[in-house]
Amino acid sequence: MEENKKKRKLLPAGETATFCRQMSLIMDAGIPVYDGIESLVESCEDEKSRKAFETLSETVKETGSLYKAVEAAGYFPDYMVNMINIGEETGKLDDVLKSLAIYYDREERTKKTIKSAVSYPILLVCMMAVVILALVTKIMPIFEDIFKSLGTNMSETGANIMNIGLAVGNVSLVIIAVILVIIVAAAVLSKLGKSATLLKTASVIPGVKSLNKKISSGRFASVIGMMLSSGYSLEKALEMAPAIVSDTSVKEKIEKCGKLVADGTSFPEALGKIGLFSKMQSRIISVGFKAGQLDSVMLKVSEAYEEEVNDGIEKTVGYIEPCLVGILSLVIGGILISVMLPLASIMSSIG
Repeated sequence: MEENKKKRKLLPAGETATFCRQMSLIMDAGIPVYDGIESLVESCEDEKSRKAFETLSETVKETGSLYKAVEAAGYFPDYMVNMINIGEETGKLDDVLKSLAIYYDREERTKKTIKSAVSYPILLVCMMAVVILALVTKIMPIFEDIFKSLGTNMSETGANIMNIGLAVGNVSLVIIAVILVIIVAAAVLSKLGKSATLLKTASVIPGVKSLNKKISSGRFASVIGMMLSSGYSLEKALEMAPAIVSDTSVKEKIEKCGKLVADGTSFPEALGKIGLFSKMQSRIISVGFKAGQLDSVMLKVSEAYEEEVNDGIEKTVGYIEPCLVGILSLVIGGILISVMLPLASIMSSIG
């Protein structure tokens, strides 16, 4: 089973959400699971998704179990597979599928928000590279030829200024090249399914670390809410929750929370001790716990975190964009000034 998962790439969060939603609709309509998956196979246009559904169809036909089918397919996340198993055991498969659709829709929205946010800064960096490269390799040599054609020697100060401008351009190109290499490496790691490694490396950046913590906290709240509404005990939910969190520090906090609850500490008190949520959110969770509405409260907290993450990404990009524009303006302006000052000096001496 593990070897099968390593060979096959998991379906994206958006496609996983669509599958869960479709299966929920099939069950609501009273259509047998096997017939429903057969319909999905026939209507599927994407080759990769079709292969996944064909495997599902064959396994469901043999076993009659959706859990065994998604487990055998190897295209779906372990968390989804485990939740479907719970749904079949508790008789709440339809509710579980609806919750999974919401969960993976939220995952997909977060990924799209992050991709959209980083696209413009990356474009600016590429534009900086092109403009500076053109200045250093094309424009500056033209001005050097102009100096030579004027038949006069450049002063030592003018030569130093021009050399400084050239050095600034070359250093900027090296920095931009390093940034682009990091971006490409991050994209490769993401494609290879090494998102956890990527996040761990990026967590040294203060803004990214805070954002990653919010994403992990939101996932934890969402998972606990889903598991409780699906018939799981709080203890079992806390036991499984660390598997879906990529942030190491958050994972350790969740594990500590599980131990505290197992030792008899109430869930709100355990959350207060690990400091995973803000005071206001902890207070809301405490009220929901006492009222017997912990599952719905945790889902609300998850939604609040999603909004915070989106706002945080927008604010971060709002800072990055003007900074990049300012740096681009300074570098280009510095290079042009380093050329124009010596030229102006020579022209004044000729005049």
